Amino acid sequence: MEKPTIQVNQNIKVALDDNVEWYVSSIQDITDYDFCISIPTKASRPLVLSNGDLLKISFIKGPSRYEFETKVTGWRYDNIPLYALALPKEYKRVQLREFVRIPLILDVAYAEVPEAGKQPEFFESNSVDLSGGGMRLLLDKEYPAGTRLILKFTLALKTGDRDLEVVGKVVRTWPDERLKCHHTAIQFVEINRGKQDIIARYVFMKLSERRRLS
Repeated sequence: MEKPTIQVNQNIKVALDDNVEWYVSSIQDITDYDFCISIPTKASRPLVLSNGDLLKISFIKGPSRYEFETKVTGWRYDNIPLYALALPKEYKRVQLREFVRIPLILDVAYAEVPEAGKQPEFFESNSVDLSGGGMRLLLDKEYPAGTRLILKFTLALKTGDRDLEVVGKVVRTWPDERLKCHHTAIQFVEINRGKQDIIARYVFMKLSERRRLS
């Protein structure tokens, strides 16, 4: 598991310790004894803080979300006004309720899980979206819920291409008259933690790229 440490330019969410309302901010500087953040905002509304205010900070690193507690120690001005906060003493990993899903077109080879002793027959398809828990494919054939499919696809990570093969179960299917095919929602059912982490890491990489372009 990745070590949860804060970094400069990292996007974070900020909330007063006794409030569940989250504001968006980013880390602008880190020293040996504190770190500075831009003024947190929510729909252009700033979060006004005072020295000694207790805060909760939330951020995502890899496939996990982390939180920690801190307090306001002052403010600075470095081209923009900044709040100075105490460095975290410990991080708490928060279990995400579900995997993040993104729209994504991938070439995917799929085959029905064959009977014992037979070889799978693969066909070409394209994905519509992807998450660490499953994907949606555009298929010519309508498969009933519960059908198991072998899926092969490649993810282009910064460290190189990773070829993955997993088994998924059809959860739901519905026709698309315009495209003359069937949307098929698939849940991964035979996938190890390593492969799931690779997919989740790829999804967060694509999310980060899209945020930078937006």
